[in-house]
Amino acid sequence: MRVFVMLVGAAVLFGSMACSNQNSVSYKDGVQKALEQADLKDVTVAEDRDKNTITLGGTLHSEEAKVKAADVAKAAANTRIIANEISVQPVGSESEAKNVASNLDDGIENNYKAALISSGLEKRHVNFKAKNGVLTLSGSVRNVNERKQAEKLAVGVPNVQQVLNQIEVRR
Repeated sequence: MRVFVMLVGAAVLFGSMACSNQNSVSYKDGVQKALEQADLKDVTVAEDRDKNTITLGGTLHSEEAKVKAADVAKAAANTRIIANEISVQPVGSESEAKNVASNLDDGIENNYKAALISSGLEKRHVNFKAKNGVLTLSGSVRNVNERKQAEKLAVGVPNVQQVLNQIEVRR
């Protein structure tokens, strides 16, 4: 029995070391190179190892190019979560596209705030920010159910293309 407990303990230790090593590895340069090779040089790449995310930014001229950038990044980013905050601005309509995106993001934030109020979660420490259709949730809640509820509310907000749930559970 004692040997079994030691083996389980060693397995847990090595497993946690493998997970922490995964977060210590940077994928930013690999993602950037893959995007450049795919002729997506205007895409910016930011990495947050602690949150296991890679955020794509910048401006492209079509929705297809935005989707392609996300696919290329996912292929190069191993287990990192890709937050696709790329702005789509068709040639000749850049100014209008910026205004539309800004107004959509404002609407997303207002609708999410209303959803939090109607759910009773507004008293929790849930912060949120919309950028180009990506709604990023942060802050803290008391339990996993509240975290899931906050994400579910976000998914239901009109015009949200992606939810990045970075809410921490603090008892």
